[in-house]
Amino acid sequence: MVKANKAQYDLLQFHVHAPSEHTLNGEPLDGEVHFVHSNADGSALLVVGVFMEIDPSGNTDPWLEAVIDGIDDVSSTKPAMLDLTSYSALIKKSVGRGTFYNYPGSLTTPGCDEIVDWWVVEKPMIISAKDLTRIRENQGAIEMNYKNENSRPVQALNDRTIERFK
Repeated sequence: MVKANKAQYDLLQFHVHAPSEHTLNGEPLDGEVHFVHSNADGSALLVVGVFMEIDPSGNTDPWLEAVIDGIDDVSSTKPAMLDLTSYSALIKKSVGRGTFYNYPGSLTTPGCDEIVDWWVVEKPMIISAKDLTRIRENQGAIEMNYKNENSRPVQALNDRTIERFK
């Protein structure tokens, strides 16, 4: 459960975009994990976005590595359960690392409903190039473009205010 802006949300699912859908200083990062939460009646969502950046040393954040290993075992005929008990620790660690941003926005997949309270963590998790490739290869259900990317182009702010927290 997450509480923000006087509302309560439960985790529904998470997914990965590569490259990132949000940008820093106008540039996308290597990837972005979206943790999608819903309020009780489904009328509002809260999404926590955590950037991923390729580590030149070939390391991957331990939490992310466990998730990627679990994804390898999932198929349409063989669902798999992942132990995400460390999810809250990951979010606390991410937020504790510094700056994050909040703004009202939309889903990044069709119908792009404007019901999302976005929280984006500035400091990325590290991921190896090999593990980022594994993610891309295992996202068959998510539409990719010719570059094997699945991110929506950055949209105009349309008078939205982005708040920055440290």
